[in-house]
Amino acid sequence: MKKACGTISLLTDFGTTDPYVACMKGVALSICPQANLVDISHSIPSFDIDYGSLLLLLTYRYFPPGTVFVAVVDPGVGGTRRPVAIASRNYYFVGPDNGLLVPAAEDDGVELAVVLDREEFFRKPVSHSFHGRDVFTPVAARIACGTPIEDVGSLVSRESLVRSGLPMHSESVGECLKLRVVYVDKFGNLMLSEWFRRVERVLGLDFGSRVEVVSGLRRCSAVVERVFSAVPKNQLVLYENSFGLAELAVNLGSAEKLLQVGRGDFVKLCPT
Repeated sequence: MKKACGTISLLTDFGTTDPYVACMKGVALSICPQANLVDISHSIPSFDIDYGSLLLLLTYRYFPPGTVFVAVVDPGVGGTRRPVAIASRNYYFVGPDNGLLVPAAEDDGVELAVVLDREEFFRKPVSHSFHGRDVFTPVAARIACGTPIEDVGSLVSRESLVRSGLPMHSESVGECLKLRVVYVDKFGNLMLSEWFRRVERVLGLDFGSRVEVVSGLRRCSAVVERVFSAVPKNQLVLYENSFGLAELAVNLGSAEKLLQVGRGDFVKLCPT
């Protein structure tokens, strides 16, 4: 595993109008004053673990090796869920053991995991409802400043970590592929639950190919291209987005509006 580099990255569903994120940053800097604090997002929909795990999965690899990620989407705070820290090949992840951390950690390759049971590393007193401030951030700050992850808790098996419900897969339906919309950006682009290269291989596609996109009762023709700007205005396009996933977009328009689907809905891609 990589040595911590002093960067702490934060992802929560706390928003930015309440005091919670500021408290976490204050605690981190009190423990590790030289830490570099970077926000991923604090606008995760409330309690939406899958959404948070997707954003962490999409963004973690762009941070310097040794970054410590504190991710808190934690509807089970104060209950039976475990607080954990995970070391992957290049990064550290600290947060609740509810599936939030695992997709990113496993994507990089989990090396070890610990349950956070050593209270000397916590901020006192520990609130029953704010482990982000009193448990996860203090531990993350200590790791960022050089404390070995093995010192902050007891080892647990990687197999015992709670798996995410994030639906990153596709299903063959005859000659078609059924995929879920996992993210809709501000442009109305639809990020799908499969890597573009697999969609391309399974459906036998190439640039310039056409696919029929079926969403509910709507059927639209999409062109397979490198990027949405390669097709005429208002044309639906299937392409590999900047994260490597299959994505549907409309050049200078909205695939969300055209197909009348949103996050969590299914679409079918059928070769023509």
